[in-house]
Order: sequence, then C-alpha cells, then structure tokens
Amino acid sequence: MSPSAPPALPAPSSTPPLSRRDERRLATTAEIKAIARRQLAEHGPGGVSLREISREMRMASSALYRYFASYDELITALCVDAYDSVADALAAARDTRPADDHAGRWWQVCHAYRRWSLDNRPDFALIFGTPVPGHHAPESATGPAAGRFATVPFAVYAAAVDAGAADPDHTQVPPSLETGDLLRQLLHTDTGADTPHYPPRLAGITLTAWASILGFLVTEIFGSLPQLVTDTEQLFRAHVRTVMAGMGFQPTLIPADADCHR
Repeated sequence: MSPSAPPALPAPSSTPPLSRRDERRLATTAEIKAIARRQLAEHGPGGVSLREISREMRMASSALYRYFASYDELITALCVDAYDSVADALAAARDTRPADDHAGRWWQVCHAYRRWSLDNRPDFALIFGTPVPGHHAPESATGPAAGRFATVPFAVYAAAVDAGAADPDHTQVPPSLETGDLLRQLLHTDTGADTPHYPPRLAGITLTAWASILGFLVTEIFGSLPQLVTDTEQLFRAHVRTVMAGMGFQPTLIPADADCHR
C-alpha cells in the first residue's frame, strides 16, 4: 500500500499581506474620511474641519498630515471615493439586464443613479452640488474615477445606437456638435486612444440626457420637489421615459409604468 501523498501547500499569493503598520495606516485613513463625510452630512460644503477630526480621534492636528498632506488632499480623496462609489452602483445596475437589452440597461442606470444619490446625499452634494469653498480638485486625481462614472451611461447609449435601439436622427442634437478637451479626457481608454464609439453627436445626446437626470435629482434632493408632488418616484419614472424618447430610443422599447420591475 503506497504512502499517502503529503497535503498540498496553498498556492502563494501574488499580493503580499499588509504589514501591521500598513493595516493601521489604512484603518486610520478610513476613519479620517468617515468622520469627514459625517461632517459634510451635518454641516454641508465647507463643514470639514481637520481640527475637529483630530480632536475626535484624540491625535495631534499635525499627525493628520501624515495621512493627508493638506485639507485639499482630504477633500479630493472624498471626491474620488464618491465617484468610484457611484460608478460601481451604475455598473452593477447596468449588468442586471442582458447586454442586448439596451433600453433596460439605460433604465436601470438612471434609477441606480437616483438610488445612490438619495442614499449618499453628502457624497452627491460633494461632487454634484455646491463646491467646497476654495477647493479645486486636480483633474489628475479625480479624472480616472470621474471617467469611470461618465463612461457607464455613454457606453450604454453608444451600444443602443450601434444596435439600432436608439436613433440619433430622432433627437434635436445637431450632427455638427464638437466635444471639448475635458470630455475627451474622461472618455479616454486604457489603451491610450480615444474610444471610437463616442462620436461628438452621441456625446452631446448623452450629456443632454444626463444633465436632465441630474437636474431632477438636484431638485429632489436640494429643492422643493418632494413638497410639490406626492410621489417623486413615479414622476422620476415618467421623467426617464421622457428623456429616453428625447434620446431617440425606439418607443416600443421604453418601459411603460407596468414594466417598472425592469
């Protein structure tokens, strides 16, 4: 009887484990950002105080600068986290529908945007509301995360047009539109070339639609819309259908009220 084989050793991990020092640093960084987000929720833009953060964490104010070199760097980190969070939410919602259900994907993305905005109001205010006084996030820091966020709706609409589910000729956006440098940077691919599926006209249509969705959310979150109508969710569904019609989606593909489970 042959001897049993020795137990297999676990495969080596490609990523070395973090040291205790690195773990503590990550935990402290996360705590700083969590307190800063709470300050944003309680006091609004401009309400983040490094002094108050250090006091709550029982550490010297100077010690915070080991984690964030400046107030601006902390706010920028919060902006990056917010863009990453909303980008993840949109992508997850998009993928709940089959790749060939282009109208369903757009519908899900819009509703995920609203759910995320209502559930993360401080983050929404930080990146889409009143700017933090005196803060100007460098594009090199926020660009990749903001690009992930922007790419989701742009890609969904571009795929819809490619598949014939939406027709740009049924919109009011002129073919002569040109895109600006910032949009080209946001839609830049990892391969180093501008994505070929976002011609200027499609970019203009998506921007117009996305601005309309954002305007609704701003009115709902910061304005008096909840006092003006009793069912903002029902109105939002109607608004998304109106936006989709304006984008040239085929009318038979736009979800009706009875299809809101889509």
